[in-house]
Amino acid sequence: MALSLCAALIADPHYILTLLLDNLICIMHLNDILHSPIGSLICPRAVKRVMEAAMPRLQCLKADLAHKDLHVFQSMSFINSYTPSDIAVIAKIESIDSLTNLEEIIRASDGAMVARGDLGAQIPLEQVPSIQQKIVKLCRQLNKPVIVASQLLESMIEYPIPTRAEVADVSEAVHQRADALMLSGESAMGRYPDKALIVLSSVSLRIERWWREEKHHEPLELEDVSSSFSDKISEEICISAAKMANKLEVDAVFVYTKGGHMASLLSRCRPDCPIFAFTNSTSVRRRLNLQWGLIPFRLTFSDDMESNLNRTFSLLKARGMIKSGDLVIALSDMLQSIQVMNVP
Repeated sequence: MALSLCAALIADPHYILTLLLDNLICIMHLNDILHSPIGSLICPRAVKRVMEAAMPRLQCLKADLAHKDLHVFQSMSFINSYTPSDIAVIAKIESIDSLTNLEEIIRASDGAMVARGDLGAQIPLEQVPSIQQKIVKLCRQLNKPVIVASQLLESMIEYPIPTRAEVADVSEAVHQRADALMLSGESAMGRYPDKALIVLSSVSLRIERWWREEKHHEPLELEDVSSSFSDKISEEICISAAKMANKLEVDAVFVYTKGGHMASLLSRCRPDCPIFAFTNSTSVRRRLNLQWGLIPFRLTFSDDMESNLNRTFSLLKARGMIKSGDLVIALSDMLQSIQVMNVP
């Protein structure tokens, strides 16, 4: 499946522990992560919560009350004062102020969450779908992962079967190519958390399969997000690789990346095939789980690219993810290269 599924595990007015696909864990504080409800003062209990998020297996922290980029920078600064900056800050877009300063907030953060429930309480309900689409599109343009959350399958808190409208809502979020969909009350306090996750998965898979069968390749023009000439080369390689993958109908794209940037750029292009991302960093591997289409693995790199290729071929063939004769494209941010080959 191209997108990630998230499920809240603990329901509490101030604190939610959310499990993302494949051990990517996110501590999410619904109130006063870094700001008290009455201002921008640091709350004592926020210190404890941020310290919890500094545990090695925890990868993301959601910044509530992110009304402008300053709040996001304060979150990052506060986290970095306690722990190395491997923890991503996800800005929760939940208010009119957030929408007013939307682009600066997303640029300052490591990603965004569309908090549709909170937004629906502050703006006319009929505007929520278009605002969701705007946020998803902007995050993709700026190469930031985006999570669509709140009330996806709300009726499944009480009932084992979702409404048709909820299925259509999930389908639209998948169609918009969001990076992740998140269950909240359905999994945290609902009567059928397992069924809700199964429904979310099956609907997402069906829409993705239909998208591939119909060959809906998007003509979305992506703006340049490179900050250096080297990054620009990586960006152009990824754009070319995605176009080649779609035109040649390759079976997979392999990307070898140390910091995860090239894998992120490739995900942004939304190629119509699985993307296997290989990195030598455990924290990078976990964070890549949140991005669309990426299936990340940790791999100790060799200086010989041929050796890296052969090892990954063996690994994925053993897991049944590829087979001999498959056509693949391989990218590397270490060599700034692109290759097309058949799996031996």
